[in-house]
Amino acid sequence: MTPFQITHERGPVTRQIRVAALAWGGEPAWERLLESVSPTCKSRFLKQPGFYEWVESSLALELHEAWAKLRGGDDMTQRGEDGAREILGDLQRWILRLASPTFLMQNIPRIYGFYYQGGRLDLTRLEPGRAEFQLLAQGYPVTWFQDGLSAWLKVALEMTGSPGVLVTYFPPDPATEPHLHRYEVAWQS
Repeated sequence: MTPFQITHERGPVTRQIRVAALAWGGEPAWERLLESVSPTCKSRFLKQPGFYEWVESSLALELHEAWAKLRGGDDMTQRGEDGAREILGDLQRWILRLASPTFLMQNIPRIYGFYYQGGRLDLTRLEPGRAEFQLLAQGYPVTWFQDGLSAWLKVALEMTGSPGVLVTYFPPDPATEPHLHRYEVAWQS
C-alpha cells in the first residue's frame, strides 16, 4: 500500500449516503441499498457511524457505488456539496464564525486530515482571491477528485460569504505524477 492511498474516512462523510437515501425514499430505500451490498458492507452500515469513527474507504466506496447504481447515476457533486454543508454548516460551524476566505483556505489541509486517512493535501499558493492546492492521493474514483472535492471547496468558500467562487480541477499527469491532483480556487474579495 502506498503512503498516499486513502484508507479511511470519518463517519460524517459516509452518513451523507444514508441521509440522501432516506430523503429519496425513506427507510425502504435505505434497506434496499443495504441489501444490494456485500454482507461485510451491510454489517458495517447497519448502525450509523459515529462522528469520530473511522470507516474503511473500501466499504464506503462500495456503499457509494451501490447508491449511484440504485439512483441510476453518480451524484458525487451533490455529495461534495452536502459534505461541505454538513461539516461546515453543522459539525464545524465554529470555523465559519471565524472564517475569512483566507482563513478557510489555510485550514483546508487540516480539515482534510481530520476526515481522511491517507493522501496528503497541501496548500501551495495563497493570495487575495486565489488559492492553489495539491492532493497526492489514490484509492477513490476520479469523480470524487474531480467533482466531489471541487464541489466541497466551492460550497465551503461560498459559506464564508465569498461571491464568484470558481474551482478548477487539474487531473494527474500519468507520465510524470499519476496521483497528483491539483485545484485552483478563485473568489471575489
